[in-house]
Amino acid sequence: MEAQAERSGTLDCVALVGRIGAGDGAAETEFVLAFQAGVRALVRRHARPGDPIVDDIVQDVLHTVIQRLRENALNEAAALPGYVRSTAVFAVTAEYRRRGRRGENDGHAESPEALPDPEQPADHARRAQLRDGVQRMLAELGVERDREVLRRYYLNEEDRDAVCAALSIEPDHFHRVLHRARARMKELLLRRGIADMQ
Repeated sequence: MEAQAERSGTLDCVALVGRIGAGDGAAETEFVLAFQAGVRALVRRHARPGDPIVDDIVQDVLHTVIQRLRENALNEAAALPGYVRSTAVFAVTAEYRRRGRRGENDGHAESPEALPDPEQPADHARRAQLRDGVQRMLAELGVERDREVLRRYYLNEEDRDAVCAALSIEPDHFHRVLHRARARMKELLLRRGIADMQ
C-alpha cells in the first residue's frame, strides 16, 4: 500500500476522521481519493489473479470504513491507515471463505481452512496500538539484553533456542535471564503507574 501511504501521510487523519464523524460529505470524498488506489492494490495482492470481484471488494471496503467513521467507531483516529488496511485484508479473506463454504474454490488450492482466520479490523488496530506501546516501553529498559530477550520472545514469538542463539545465552540460563528482564520491565511499569503485574 505504498501509494496509499504516501497520500495518507499528507492527510491529517485525526481531522479527517472527525469531519466524517460530524457528517462532512466532502471529507468522505477526500477519504476515498486518498485511500482508493491503495485499497485496490492491497485487494489485488490478496485476491486470486484476475479475479473480477476486486472492484466490488474495494467499494465494500471503502463503504464499510466510511460507515464506521460515521458511527465514530474508530477509537484512535491516527490509526486510520492501519484500520483501512486490516479492513481490506479481512474483506478478501471473508470473500474466499464464503466461496469455499459454497464450494466455489474454482480449482484453486486455497480452501477456507487454508486461509488465515479473518481478524476483525478494530481488533487488529487495537493490537497494533498495544504493540507500539510495548515497543516504546521496551526502548526505555536500560539493559539491551533485557530489551532484546523480551522483544524476541514475546513480541516476535521466537522460540527459546532461537533467542538463546541470537543473544548468546546458555539455554540452561534462559529462564533466569527472562525472569530478570521481566522483573525490570515490571519495575518500569510500576514506576509509570501503568500496571501492577502480579
